[in-house]
Amino acid sequence: MPVPGNSVKSAASTRVSLDSILKDGYARGPAMKCRDFLLAALAILHIGCAASPLESGDARSFFKGKTMTYVVATGPGGGYDAYGRLVSQHLGRYLGVDRVVVKNVSGGGAVAGTNEIYSARPDGLTLGIFNTGIMYAQLLKRDGLRADLRRMSWLGKAGGEPRVLTVSAKAGFRSLDEMRAARRPVLLGVNGVGNEAYYDSMLLAHAIGLQVKPVFGMDSVDSQLSMMRGEIEGRFSSASTARTFVANGHGFMILRIGSGAGVDEGLPDASRFVTSSNSVALVELVRSVAMLARWTAGPPNIPADRLAVLREAYMVALQDPGLLEAARRLDIPIVPMDGATLASAIERAMAVSPETAALIASIAGAERTE
Repeated sequence: MPVPGNSVKSAASTRVSLDSILKDGYARGPAMKCRDFLLAALAILHIGCAASPLESGDARSFFKGKTMTYVVATGPGGGYDAYGRLVSQHLGRYLGVDRVVVKNVSGGGAVAGTNEIYSARPDGLTLGIFNTGIMYAQLLKRDGLRADLRRMSWLGKAGGEPRVLTVSAKAGFRSLDEMRAARRPVLLGVNGVGNEAYYDSMLLAHAIGLQVKPVFGMDSVDSQLSMMRGEIEGRFSSASTARTFVANGHGFMILRIGSGAGVDEGLPDASRFVTSSNSVALVELVRSVAMLARWTAGPPNIPADRLAVLREAYMVALQDPGLLEAARRLDIPIVPMDGATLASAIERAMAVSPETAALIASIAGAERTE
């Protein structure tokens, strides 16, 4: 990724300053002048205030000179890492932070990274990106997930694009009808239970009547390499993730879920292959969730004035010519949505009927072994 994270600035400088004040004061013992004592006390008070960023003050100036940690809930490489590194560096510049540290926290289908963001101190200096599969995990009350998406502090989203089913050129399939005619499970690469690729695979396969067998432990890069070797046969992914793979002759897009820039409208939409109302509901849910992707969030209870500054800086960063040019080179679409609108959209998307929630649970629970 062309936008590397920077190193972490040590907090030791604050402690050294405090230690030196105390040491110098006590070294003079009883001879320490009242003036010196007061100056030392004021210095300590000042440091104490600076170390308590939740105190009231100018929200905009709070970020100046600070270090921001941006958690990416996947390993290095892949779409979320690309978006996270690109967006965080430009966001940090508009906030005026001293540096941005990108921290990859993978595991549990993005649960580990999401939990870390959720439990961070709500000072606005820890933010992050995680995949939309967490929405399904919360709907299903998945063990290990501590985050509640309805309570998180949403800055906005940078992406959102149709999902596509891509198959390997070695698989021998050129259409969904051919895949169905195989009368056996098609091997699809997924990260793990809880990841969006897993839920896409299970829910959409059910909706369109396709037998699938998820192969766990494969992110988008691993899946494409495995397809090139002929080990697995396909993967559901964002359109931009699949585009270069297909352009290089390694595979074919079989169908799409939704419309958008960069997707061939001649490609059949999944909605054409559904017949029941339950299947229609599943396709629409996947479509709506996919359009909310590549979001940035912080923990609950970031002060309102500070969250307003973060949201403003986020939207300005997404219009930055440098960010847009880098996104063009990386072939990742920028489809902005502001934080307040995103929060409302997430609330609506998660308001599924009990019947749909039960259907998701029955389908997603069919394969629980990684």
